[in-house]
Amino acid sequence: MGIRDKLSSGVSADAILLTFIKLVTTALGLATTRLLSEYLSVHDYGTYSQIMLVVSTIASVTIFGMMDGVNYFYAGKNEEDEKESYVATIFALQCVISSVAGLVVMIMNRNICGYFGNEDVGIYLIFAAILPFLQNILGMSQVLFVSIGKARLLAYRNLAISTIRMISVFIVVFAVRSILVILITTLVIDIGQIAFFWIILRKNSCRLNWRKVRIKYFGDVIHYCTPMAIFLIISTLNRDIDKYLVSAMTDTETLAMYSNASKQLPFDIIMASFCTVLVPYITRYISNKNKEKAAELYKLFIEIAYVSTGILCFAALSASPQLMKLLYSNKYTDGLAIFCVYIFVDLFRFTNITLVLSAAGRTKRLMILGVGSLAFNALLNIVFYRVMGIIGPAVATLVVIVITGVIMLSFSASILETRLSKLFDLKYLIVFVLESVALTFALSKLREYLHGMNIHYFAILVIVAGIYGITMLLLNGKRLLSDLYRVNRVGYDE
Repeated sequence: MGIRDKLSSGVSADAILLTFIKLVTTALGLATTRLLSEYLSVHDYGTYSQIMLVVSTIASVTIFGMMDGVNYFYAGKNEEDEKESYVATIFALQCVISSVAGLVVMIMNRNICGYFGNEDVGIYLIFAAILPFLQNILGMSQVLFVSIGKARLLAYRNLAISTIRMISVFIVVFAVRSILVILITTLVIDIGQIAFFWIILRKNSCRLNWRKVRIKYFGDVIHYCTPMAIFLIISTLNRDIDKYLVSAMTDTETLAMYSNASKQLPFDIIMASFCTVLVPYITRYISNKNKEKAAELYKLFIEIAYVSTGILCFAALSASPQLMKLLYSNKYTDGLAIFCVYIFVDLFRFTNITLVLSAAGRTKRLMILGVGSLAFNALLNIVFYRVMGIIGPAVATLVVIVITGVIMLSFSASILETRLSKLFDLKYLIVFVLESVALTFALSKLREYLHGMNIHYFAILVIVAGIYGITMLLLNGKRLLSDLYRVNRVGYDE
């Protein structure tokens, strides 16, 4: 049986399917962003960005580490009744926390409008009170979906939802061009998704039984989730603090430009899929004190993450002007330098994965790290903005994510009772970096030459990024396939 046959089922097969479908859904998502950027005015798109910035922050605050909590208690408990009680308790806490947060958002309507300097934000603030709750319930339900072995169905659902979302936005921007209708559509789609999740979970004997809420479990849940919640809140502020600074220091139109330029792109698409399917395995290995197996699996995950993410990021850098024009139109190309900095931010995101620390229950360590990184990031944002201007906050974000990533990898190595250097094949990593930098430099010259010949920007993007991708896959494809096969064995070793 060859590697291709061995990858037809198992953990890697689920991850590859998730990656393929996520690639399609991401393309649909980018098309949706392009439609909004192209057909909404810069002011309206800036207003929409401000609402979604508040939604993102509130969602991250109110999730309170409960996605990790659902995985930790559902995968870590053996008694079915106990599992159901913990899950019901966590969902009940989420309902309470989100309701309080939504009320606070509405009370602070005038303050939020004043901060952004945009009275139009107040019209849509009700969505900033409701959407975070729906997004959190969706995220927690997805964790249960993966835990009961429904990763493939989750992938198909993501494809369907992304298609529906893009079609609805397409209709809206051509028919009414209304932020209100876009937000209402988002609300309806999220409610429909929750109904779908709960129907399928119930059919698979994973019931959310409110009668099984246990007050006595509140302490366990809060003890685990609070440090993780603080870390996630701080991580969100770290991610968005530059946008809040830009909002305070500039206008709505500048924020629209910065929001697009700093938008997280799906370079981590393969890494995210493997992270999704490996969380239950690493959690079980650590719970069972099988740290050698957990370290082996984590090392493979890291290599798959930086190879797949690195190829996509450097391909994007080699044709960055053309890629930004494709994604956001000519209206936002002034943010090209910020766009390039954020490609490097996306490149280093793999170092900030909390996979091992959350599986080991080391949430206090994550909390302390988060507090330190937020303070450092806030300081750097202000200093770099004054020194470098609008690109300064982006550079600050990059510096912080690199430093935090190194510390987090060191913590993970300590938990797995190994050295940081043992999590990498250093010789291979150095060769990969050199290949990436050299090829990017060479292809940037080709890009400039083709641009000088007045070749269409999309053709330049396809040629340059295509050459990069094909070349790097020829150099590293065999190694990547081998890693995928070795990860796939985990499904048979269980």
